[in-house]
Amino acid sequence: MGKTENSSCFNHFGTMLDCSRNAVMNVESIKKWIDITTDLGYNTLLLYTEDTYEVKDNPYFGYMRGRYRKEELKEINAYALSKGMELITCIQTLAHMNAIIRWPAYREHVDTDDILLAGDKAVYELIDKMFATIPIRSIMIKCLLPTQRLRRIPGLLVAFGTGRDSHLIMATV
Repeated sequence: MGKTENSSCFNHFGTMLDCSRNAVMNVESIKKWIDITTDLGYNTLLLYTEDTYEVKDNPYFGYMRGRYRKEELKEINAYALSKGMELITCIQTLAHMNAIIRWPAYREHVDTDDILLAGDKAVYELIDKMFATIPIRSIMIKCLLPTQRLRRIPGLLVAFGTGRDSHLIMATV
């Protein structure tokens, strides 16, 4: 019996591993996942992280939760590429940062709930460091919120006013 060639009508056909909820998969487990999913014909792996990777000068990223070192992300990416899989790191920039905002070092940069303060110079410096940390060519970034939620963020409204929804969204980019 010959080898079966897997193909898909989609350019990207993959899975997402959430490494921000309760556990950070170790490198060997991710490699095993890559092996299994590539054998099934998948060609993309999205690695969802919120604060579970190291960020220069930010020791609370992944603190007491687990985090990936830059070298580990490079190793995972190289392994995925060797198997014909694209690794896409999904990071949060302004919202869903509840794990780090519990630490005093970040409290003055919080707008509301788990949302960092748009327009705060320190927040944008942090975001620059986040991008510098991810050593993977494919990064998916989530930095926007539903517009109805945007309308309720006090700091954003003070900084950018109550204009049209599109203006509020663009103000956070």
